[in-house]
Amino acid sequence: MWILIVVMMLGFAFIIGFIAGHSISSRHNTGEAMVANTISGGLQRPHLLLNNVTLPSGENTSQIDHVLVMNTGIFVIETKHYTGWIFGDPHGDKWTQVIFRKKFKFQNPVRQNHSHLKTLQALFKLPANAFSSVVVFTGDAEFKTDLGPDVVNLPQLLEHLQAERPVLFDERQMTYIVGRIEMKRMRRSIETDEYHLNFVRRRLQAG
Repeated sequence: MWILIVVMMLGFAFIIGFIAGHSISSRHNTGEAMVANTISGGLQRPHLLLNNVTLPSGENTSQIDHVLVMNTGIFVIETKHYTGWIFGDPHGDKWTQVIFRKKFKFQNPVRQNHSHLKTLQALFKLPANAFSSVVVFTGDAEFKTDLGPDVVNLPQLLEHLQAERPVLFDERQMTYIVGRIEMKRMRRSIETDEYHLNFVRRRLQAG
């Protein structure tokens, strides 16, 4: 009898975990699509956009929402599809989302994206100023503290990307950069996503 109870409890936990994971994944995919559509439909400067790029990083992986290659640099973009009030410090470990007096902690996306940027940097012999980190909130989140200059809402994204910067690459160089990323990225598959998800889970459990 107790074996049956354990099996039922495990099955219930699996279903709850699957639903929660699917909800997070769907929310994230919505944000990624909004960012990709905004860039593809409105960015005026020469650019090439890669979405959902998973790169090997030592024994682990680094999953980047968007890599935008422009003539003014390589932009590593992290997407957060959040609502509510957002409190945080650019240098803190955790940020806080507040919805109707309920508080939810989440990993600082600025620090999270910095690790993505470093992984991408390792593929090239380019100066550090060729790479820029951008965190985009695509929901109706309202920033309640100064989150830093690299954090924007979706309506601010194009203005941020098109701000005056020195031209660093010509079309040939941009094509080379994209080609190298494509050569190094892991093929998108259920196995790739699950491998990265397990890595993230291990990091969360360790923290």
